[in-house]
Amino acid sequence: MPSGLSFRAQQAFERAARDLVRLPAPGEGPLDYLLPEARWRELAAGAPDEEDWLRALSQATGVYFFPSREWVVALMRYLKLLRVRRLLEAGAGRGYLSAALAPLCAAAGLEFRAVDKGEGEFVSGLPVHEAVEAGDALAAVREFRPQVVIYAWPPPGQSVAAICQTPFLHYLILVGEAGGGVAGAREDWETLPHRDSPALSRYGRGRTGAARHRVTIFYGGGTGTGRRGPSTWKSK
Repeated sequence: MPSGLSFRAQQAFERAARDLVRLPAPGEGPLDYLLPEARWRELAAGAPDEEDWLRALSQATGVYFFPSREWVVALMRYLKLLRVRRLLEAGAGRGYLSAALAPLCAAAGLEFRAVDKGEGEFVSGLPVHEAVEAGDALAAVREFRPQVVIYAWPPPGQSVAAICQTPFLHYLILVGEAGGGVAGAREDWETLPHRDSPALSRYGRGRTGAARHRVTIFYGGGTGTGRRGPSTWKSK
């Protein structure tokens, strides 16, 4: 919680946080429960300390990455450009992102799965979206054989090399901070082929704020040279 709050104020903040960052209600569209980018920026501008506020929001909700509606739309456009047919979300947590991706992928003709081991830093006890399966990311990758994996805020120091080296994977989209350490392993940025994604870094924010939010695209074993562009993708 934000520092200096009374117990009652902390409870009020927790209730407000869980109203703000929530899973979709029955009947809502796939993007309706997400805040637009302008609203996120307005809220962040009104906080005394954006990073402190987002960390408290993360702790209250068990969510590490806060995608805006625009971020999800940009991601789906990117996946369409790549002609993706199978997408896996690793470390899906409560399914805050999965809840949007599952119906959008279904509508676009993409096979989608989301997995999480349930070992996050904050065990909130809050509901988990039905799209999220309990399981290990690497095991799910080997079974599902996705073309793209999205991994938002992997644990500090955890390498994604084993996933990237699978022969069928083309790209791993890592949402976190530049250079790893806080999200993922620093050595991945030093040893694995990758590039930044300005388009996907433009929207959304992690628990440390929009200024430090970066989306990195790692090249998988399925790209052959490790740098093949989307124009050479083949559907399987």
